Amino acid sequence: MTPVPIQDQAPAPVSPRGPATTSAMTRRTMLRGAAVVGVSAAAGWALTACDTGPTQRQLDAEALLPHAQSAYRQQRAATGLAPRNTEYTEALKTVADQRGAHLTALRDEINRLHSSTAEQIETPAGTPVASVEALRRDIESAAKNAANSCVRLSGFDAGLLGSVSASCQTLAKVQLA
Repeated sequence: MTPVPIQDQAPAPVSPRGPATTSAMTRRTMLRGAAVVGVSAAAGWALTACDTGPTQRQLDAEALLPHAQSAYRQQRAATGLAPRNTEYTEALKTVADQRGAHLTALRDEINRLHSSTAEQIETPAGTPVASVEALRRDIESAAKNAANSCVRLSGFDAGLLGSVSASCQTLAKVQLA
């Protein structure tokens, strides 16, 4: 018997299109490349979707925030002054009720626009209002601030601040006169 030489490779199959060519590109290499491209595209998209700053809704909520804080402070001041100033007790109760209604409306709108901003409404106030006259000046200032802000906003927020401004003018000039 004669030894038969062992071939290392089987002869390449002949396809109907011609002889097979060897290529460094295998199916595994293609799959790895596709996976890398997919991960790169997802990472690129994720990076471009990063927070670039506050949204318009958040900016609108932040524009309403000082007005809500003012309503909160003035409601508390009116409630605290009412028992000590008997000639203004009824007027101060009206002021507290009205500023409480403003606070509720402003808080609801802030919550609708950007709920985490509403958490800042009841921040500790500076010096408490010590007199009816000081509260009246504070409410007049709130009316002017609301009127100025209402011009810069649009839609419901502008109307809300316009209404708050008009109401504050009435509270200062009629209730606390």
